[in-house]
Amino acid sequence: MSPSTPLLRRPARRRRGVLLAAGTAAALTLAACSSGTDTGDSGGGDGGTTTVSVWHGFTEADGDVVNQLADEFNASQDEYEISVEVNPWNVITDKLLPAVSAGNGPDLVVQPADAGEGYVNQGVFVPMDSFYENPENETDSYYPHVVDYATFDGTHYAVPMAYGPFSVWYNTEMFAEAGITESDVPATWEEWVALAEELTVDDNGDGEPEIYGLALPDADGTFLPSFIQAGGGSVYTDGEVTLDTPQNVETLQWWQDAYEGGWGPTNVTLPEAVDLFKAGKAAMTVIGPWIITGAESVGLDIDVFEMPAGPEGVVTQAAANYWWLTSQADEQTAAGAEAFLRYYNAHDSQVLWAQQSYYPPNRTDITADQIGDTPFVGTMIDHTENSYIRMYGIPGGLTDVNAELSTLNTTVTQGGDLAAVTTETAGSIADILSRFE
Repeated sequence: MSPSTPLLRRPARRRRGVLLAAGTAAALTLAACSSGTDTGDSGGGDGGTTTVSVWHGFTEADGDVVNQLADEFNASQDEYEISVEVNPWNVITDKLLPAVSAGNGPDLVVQPADAGEGYVNQGVFVPMDSFYENPENETDSYYPHVVDYATFDGTHYAVPMAYGPFSVWYNTEMFAEAGITESDVPATWEEWVALAEELTVDDNGDGEPEIYGLALPDADGTFLPSFIQAGGGSVYTDGEVTLDTPQNVETLQWWQDAYEGGWGPTNVTLPEAVDLFKAGKAAMTVIGPWIITGAESVGLDIDVFEMPAGPEGVVTQAAANYWWLTSQADEQTAAGAEAFLRYYNAHDSQVLWAQQSYYPPNRTDITADQIGDTPFVGTMIDHTENSYIRMYGIPGGLTDVNAELSTLNTTVTQGGDLAAVTTETAGSIADILSRFE
């Protein structure tokens, strides 16, 4: 919906360090000898069924469709059997390295891109160039920038699994009561803030609205990198902290001035901002497609539009998960994993994925018409191209970096000397990242 040309920072093809200690390398080499192949009468080596162990952490509609596609794949042939194990994401994080080292982990696992490179450096994840070289897998239909996020030093290490752009979601009843129509949907930051002010309700005038026009998180710095990028700057580029620039301070100053309009809450995290929206205490919020099921659970009627454009275009972040092949997979299980991924990202499977998970499809050749009347997914297809992975390329210390950005973000929303705090934050982030040089 934006009239501006997007200015997106696409992932660079970066060199990866070799951080694997000799002992761990030996353990992983031994683990690679362990196969997921059945060892009974149906052993893969004797022409039987090869079992491919798969771990993921999806537990709602998205998890149901992943498991359904695994079942359908198993029923479609008798050479491979996908065995799915669902664990909480934090459990997968805790178990993955030791399990693969011992040879009893997954052959194929779902992880985000920002975690993937660390596992690549540790030897846990292995190249998947063969998957991309096989024309039967139709990888030329994938979004190029999504593929690039899991490409290190020119080598493909993962296959897109779920890529969900963050969008602006709104309460349709509140929009209707205010007389706001589709033609009034904001295309720029200025229009967005003006709309938020119009939708804010403070009946008693005490400065604490009963309904906020827009609930954004400021206590966790979630969207600060996106806003900076849409203003033409960046937090981190090509191995350097680039936060402390006049252009970035100007962008943050714009938002600090905008917050004086009283349209948004302060000192709230992303979950708290979404809770305000679901409770009918905010007319708009920014979140990924999983809000659809959350809104349904509380009977809230919602709709969606793309993030409005900043001075340099539309920029929004995405929640991105990928399929990674682990080093314990032998030749047979790797072949089975690739066969399943071909099935998972096939055209008809991705239509089903979009219809039932509410994530946009991983393929560029699926249109909104092909998805049918699935709520909002057709609209979000257009948002995928303008979305990126937040803070991609940070070599480590992301939790500490986020804490520093959160402090800066509260200065934006609650007042303070932005130039001074931006300089201080940039120095703190540089110190954090120096530990990973």
